[in-house]
Amino acid sequence: MTKTLTSLAAAAGFALAAVTPMALADDHKFEINGGLGYHLFDEDWEIEDDLFYGIGLGYVIDPTWTVEAWWLESGTEAEDFNIDVDLREYRVDVLYHLVEEGDWRPFIVAGVGDMEFDVDGFDKHSGTRLNLGMGVKKALTERLNLRGDVRVLNNIDEEMTDLAVMLALNYEIGGNYSKSEPAQQANDADGDGVEDSLDQCPGTPAGVAVNAQGCPLDSDGDGVYDYMDKCPDTAAGLKVDTDGCPEKLEESVSITLKVHFDHDSAVVKERYFSDIKRVADYMAQYEGSVVEIGGHSDDRGSETYNQKLSQRRADSVAAVLVTEFGIAQERVTSKGYGEEGPVASNDTEEGREANRRVEAIISSQ
Repeated sequence: MTKTLTSLAAAAGFALAAVTPMALADDHKFEINGGLGYHLFDEDWEIEDDLFYGIGLGYVIDPTWTVEAWWLESGTEAEDFNIDVDLREYRVDVLYHLVEEGDWRPFIVAGVGDMEFDVDGFDKHSGTRLNLGMGVKKALTERLNLRGDVRVLNNIDEEMTDLAVMLALNYEIGGNYSKSEPAQQANDADGDGVEDSLDQCPGTPAGVAVNAQGCPLDSDGDGVYDYMDKCPDTAAGLKVDTDGCPEKLEESVSITLKVHFDHDSAVVKERYFSDIKRVADYMAQYEGSVVEIGGHSDDRGSETYNQKLSQRRADSVAAVLVTEFGIAQERVTSKGYGEEGPVASNDTEEGREANRRVEAIISSQ
């Protein structure tokens, strides 16, 4: 039987070169398989579990049935002795697919083969093995699949049962059995090449390039379709008008930052960075915008001291904008206003706290 199966495996290899042109030109469909697995031997074998590898050729009868010829090989050793054991298997399998089409195709497999044992220092011997298992194929491309299976293997001559798992790549050659009857012409009202049932942007003007969803292209991602965009390649994040051109900041915008400092300190704590980021995000929307960071204090202490402290604090916040959020240095200025411009009465603690603030005034250059 070994000679028979060896001849079958060799014939399958030679047949591959011969059948490929026929497969490509006719309805015949073949599959090439190559994979890696793990063999769990019956404990009575007294050999170590180990990896195996193999190649196979399959003939697809129809979407349900496939016949395969496999050559498998592994090398292990005896459990109690440092003796190499080489294993080689030739087998023929039949696969029954539970699902004919789709990205996931589970299957049941059964087969028969011959296992050769080559133990160092002993004569070769072989035995017949039956296998039964199940697996699944996952489509990676139109013709390439990833397949995995698990099998129980019964060695008839030795009355031992093994377990094997395998992961393989499966490549299909030829065949058109899965092609259905010519489909009715899909409706495409706007003629953009995307049928109406899939078209997320119906009514696209004739000749406008679209994506797979049927929507006009927007190469710079500014929300204005290319065919309407008068300012292509707008920088990411900028606000644009209906023509796709950057908007100008028409009026100055004031943002009061929730940044608090320790007594007599100008160090900005990291927990306030997220609030400062609001300024950076706003500036990123307007090309050419600039910001003044203004520091303010209450009226406690000398006016000179308060002015210097507020300047240091404004400088620190400005530095965070530049170093942490990448705002260009030339777009950022800072000024300490000290006690100037109170927003509340300095006669109460609440008022003084409101006056101790940092403001960002964003404007256009």
